[in-house]
Amino acid sequence: MNAVRVPWSSASFLVYLGGFTIFVAIVGLLSIASDEHAAGGFVFWSALVLAVLWALAFLSKRSGHFITAGLLALSAVAAFVVFLGALLDWFGWFPDTDRAFSGFRFWLLVLELATVVSAVVALRIFRFPLLVFGVAAASWFFVTDLISGGGDWSAIVTIAYGLVLLAVAMSFDAGRSRIYGFWLHVASGLAIGGGLLWFFHDGNFDWILIGIAALLYILLGDRLTRSSWVVLGAWGFLQAANHFAEKWSDAGSFVPFFFPFSFVFGFGGSEGEGQRPWAAPLTFAIVGLFFIGIALYLARRRRDAIPAAELL
Repeated sequence: MNAVRVPWSSASFLVYLGGFTIFVAIVGLLSIASDEHAAGGFVFWSALVLAVLWALAFLSKRSGHFITAGLLALSAVAAFVVFLGALLDWFGWFPDTDRAFSGFRFWLLVLELATVVSAVVALRIFRFPLLVFGVAAASWFFVTDLISGGGDWSAIVTIAYGLVLLAVAMSFDAGRSRIYGFWLHVASGLAIGGGLLWFFHDGNFDWILIGIAALLYILLGDRLTRSSWVVLGAWGFLQAANHFAEKWSDAGSFVPFFFPFSFVFGFGGSEGEGQRPWAAPLTFAIVGLFFIGIALYLARRRRDAIPAAELL
């Protein structure tokens, strides 16, 4: 199955930006419609939005605008999920969804499985690589909801799912469908990392482990030549640095996982006696030098691995 390749350009950036903007707008529009209309009316409006999106996606594909078609198909998948959920709610079959992964709920599992199927169908039709991420994310939710009930067990399932997804992604890398493997790697990294952060996010030792895991992410990304692992690893390392910067600067608590340079711009809390505001910028400066050092090491190792004949 030949994938739609997306070369980077100003036009492709704007198409992606427009597609994601439409996606967010559609979700917001359907949310408003659900509040303002009864169950039957919401089914009608969600069906109308779904029909319009599918029509625009197919028209774009027919006219040769394959990236636009793929992005519209992604929004259409989301609209289909909303439509099916509205239909189930109209029939009185839609269960309580205040909490994810909270026991066996048949019709919710049906909706989740339908999401997976719709994403697979859209991928088969439009061959747009980003839809692979939709398939992977929907499959994770379905599998996790099916065999876990939340908490630690869901985190364990998530990590296991991420490891399986990594194996699948590597098999894609070895074949002719390597372009699809990118989003599988992204989903795998997010699943494994999310599960690890569930267990390790409190004390100093936890964040040291996260820092080690982040470093392994970076090395794995270099080994597989997949930048998504490097990006996620760098983000995880910055979060670990954020924890220690907060501790060493004695700047008080702030929202976890906030932008890691919050201290530099004065978002680290109120000043008081005993604070060391210089400790946080110094921590991130050291981390920045560490990143540069890793980059130089990896670049030199890759250069040394290239046979001399290839350098001529």
